[in-house]
Amino acid sequence: MNSRQKQSIVGALLTLISTLGFSVYPILGKFVFEGGAGLTTVLFVRFTIAALFFWTITIWQEGFPRLTLKLWLVLWGTGGLCYSLMAGLYLTSVRYIPASLAAMLLYAYPIIVTVLAVLMKQETFSSFKLAGLVLSTTGLVLVLGVALKGINSFGVVLALGSAFVYAIYILIGNQVLKSTTPLVSTSLISTSAALTYGVIGVALGGTTISLSLNTWLGIGGIALFSTIIAMLTFFHGMKYIGATSASIISTMEPVMTVFLAVIILHEGITLLQALGGFLVVMGGILAVFSPAAKVLKEDKTCINA
Repeated sequence: MNSRQKQSIVGALLTLISTLGFSVYPILGKFVFEGGAGLTTVLFVRFTIAALFFWTITIWQEGFPRLTLKLWLVLWGTGGLCYSLMAGLYLTSVRYIPASLAAMLLYAYPIIVTVLAVLMKQETFSSFKLAGLVLSTTGLVLVLGVALKGINSFGVVLALGSAFVYAIYILIGNQVLKSTTPLVSTSLISTSAALTYGVIGVALGGTTISLSLNTWLGIGGIALFSTIIAMLTFFHGMKYIGATSASIISTMEPVMTVFLAVIILHEGITLLQALGGFLVVMGGILAVFSPAAKVLKEDKTCINA
């Protein structure tokens, strides 16, 4: 085995670790909500810990960033508005629908990115995109059921809303990343997201401090496993295998979430829903593989759900 093959294996393993870290996010979300934690508390602590960690790494490796005022404002807006909203919608959705379903619905975002990129004339339409759109749409119908029988429609709207906002975030982030590094953008986006939920918590009085140790450990797990470890392993894995290959491997995230939800939360999933989730993921993969698809190659180089 030559060094290049070893690097590919290491990169794939690191990306899988990253994917596992992201996949436990809605699982831990269910756990901390049951422990009485509020949304603002969970996300404020998550992003504050992440921001402190990533700023330390950024300044250590790259020094304090020297950015234009416009870029500072764009990054702050991206984190404080787009990413904060996406994270909030996604995590809130697990209050109303199973974590497995929320994860499958979030992964409609690659095809949404593709459609928006075509409409904004950032990409040209292709047979890959058409096939991806058909597969993802069919998958969503199977996941939800034509009549949404037995599914909380509000939770579905929240999860699909998070996918839509995430798609917008990716389109903006893809342009921003051309002017800065992933570590700098992640640090700023984490900081602005932490401030957003800090302000919301103070304004609405939704911050909860009196929580059990297990609940605090769950929140810490979200910050450590689903943010810091997941992001670092994704960055390093991407160095070895490239952004596109890393993004393809990352489509295992909803599969892992479904598996963990069934094992840990005892959630049920029908065969048709499983097939639908598979089609949604395959539709996203086709969008990434499309020869004209350039946006999705940077889809996780800022921060994930």
